[in-house]
Amino acid sequence: MARILTVDDAPAVLKILNLVLTTDGHEVESASNGMEALEKIQNSKFDIGIFDVNMPGMTGIELTEKTLKSENGKTMKIVMLTTESSEEMKNKGKAAGAVGWLVKPFANESLTKLISQLI
Repeated sequence: MARILTVDDAPAVLKILNLVLTTDGHEVESASNGMEALEKIQNSKFDIGIFDVNMPGMTGIELTEKTLKSENGKTMKIVMLTTESSEEMKNKGKAAGAVGWLVKPFANESLTKLISQLI
């Protein structure tokens, strides 16, 4: 199973992600913003990151770029989890290095299927 870092400024979304992913057997850590996420990445390695796009301070796109340039984050597979579904935003995510895009609200099965494909 995978070590997963979830990043979202909505506590309810973090709870749902944690429940779904731990039930599926993954080890999950959460952060409520980009700076907190970067601290966790600096101190630990994760297989997968699930980042919200629209967060105060640092967007998920910026967080993706910074993560993939960091020593511990350069091999992470990053999925954007967002209400954004435009091709323009998806292209920005892809350009930053994201390998997946999941639109909120999401079906639990869609999340677990995507994660199993990335492992």
